[in-house]
Amino acid sequence: MEPIQGKIRILIVDDVPEGREGLARLLSFEPDMDVIGFASTGAEALEQAQTLKPDVILMDINMPDMDGITATEKITKLVPTSVIMISVQSDRDYMRRAMQVGAMDFLPKPPSADELYATVRNAYIRKPKPTMVAGKTGGTDEGPKDAGKIIVVYSPQGGAGATTLAVNIASGIMDEQHRTVLIDANMQFGDVAVHLAMRNERNILDLAKAADDLDLEVIENVLGTHGTGLRLLAAPQKPQEAELVTPNSLIKILDALSQRFGYVVVDTSLHLDDISLNLFDIADMLVFVGIPTLPCVRNTKVVLDYLAQFEEFDQDKIFFVMNRVPTDRKSGALDPEAIAKTLKVPIQCTIPSSEKQMLDSLVRGVPAIVNTRQSPGREINQMVELIKKQLVGEEEIETAEQDTSRRSGFKGLLGSGR
Repeated sequence: MEPIQGKIRILIVDDVPEGREGLARLLSFEPDMDVIGFASTGAEALEQAQTLKPDVILMDINMPDMDGITATEKITKLVPTSVIMISVQSDRDYMRRAMQVGAMDFLPKPPSADELYATVRNAYIRKPKPTMVAGKTGGTDEGPKDAGKIIVVYSPQGGAGATTLAVNIASGIMDEQHRTVLIDANMQFGDVAVHLAMRNERNILDLAKAADDLDLEVIENVLGTHGTGLRLLAAPQKPQEAELVTPNSLIKILDALSQRFGYVVVDTSLHLDDISLNLFDIADMLVFVGIPTLPCVRNTKVVLDYLAQFEEFDQDKIFFVMNRVPTDRKSGALDPEAIAKTLKVPIQCTIPSSEKQMLDSLVRGVPAIVNTRQSPGREINQMVELIKKQLVGEEEIETAEQDTSRRSGFKGLLGSGR
């Protein structure tokens, strides 16, 4: 993540004077933070946000005239700012509703100093960039001129945390220059939307039906938007709908999205079917997720040996990550170095096992990478920076013939597309 430049301008919204004063007092100790205003009601917060244009808003949920969730929904549509909800109530429904209307994070009331500082800084880093003036029409969003990078996240072992890492990679890799979309390609049981606490009324099936005519309006109407600015293409809602998304329609969807987004991150199922093999083929990077257990090592070797049979598959694009590595050496888990030697594949990153932090991340619908001061957010952030460095370092030149070749390598391996 980029270092913070200058001071973070903060607006505090709380109908209790002691609450406002307490937060301001804590923030005054940090040289990179500046409280620029206060509001005691939702309506006043809306007015102050438009006038002061703060970087971060600390928003109380319960207020007399307009609650914090309603105020956040209105503010985030008008002002490019990061809202952090603060409440004595830790109900999961409050957290989900807050994230759905655009809040970046959720803090208990009163927050600890360290937690407050870390959350404010991470919210500032992920502050949405300005968009077109509301109400104007006729603008177009062409996205990057060159095709965006496609990052496919896969594990041959259930419970390895591939979906969690896909969510964190997508959340961490996006920046002002690279809009990012996360695709849930686990067609039967995809749960990326759950990880992000998002509703998925529309999903990949809607784009598959229109795969031959994917214009900007169709895409925008289907993609969901997380409070961080990350876009989501959710999986089908019913397992029986999975077969309606064919490999050919998926390729067309990926082609369309890669023309509009700097990064396209794809979460997959563990099955080796036409969908996953096509994804492996077109990926610029295949993030292979393992865990230090014997079944996972065996499954990983089987898949790697299978892929090695095909000369057209580029082994160099595999980025191997060892997830859920116990910090206790007496845990009985396999040694990552021994695993790498057995598989003959270097392990680029290891992510420590952190069940409590990951569960908290899931409950809040906030990726663990937002907290880079502690594990596993720190290690996940290091992984994302390495992924970005490797992708940016690749040559961008691709002819139309190369592009066609890149998308045909696995055609027919497990039978023809539906």
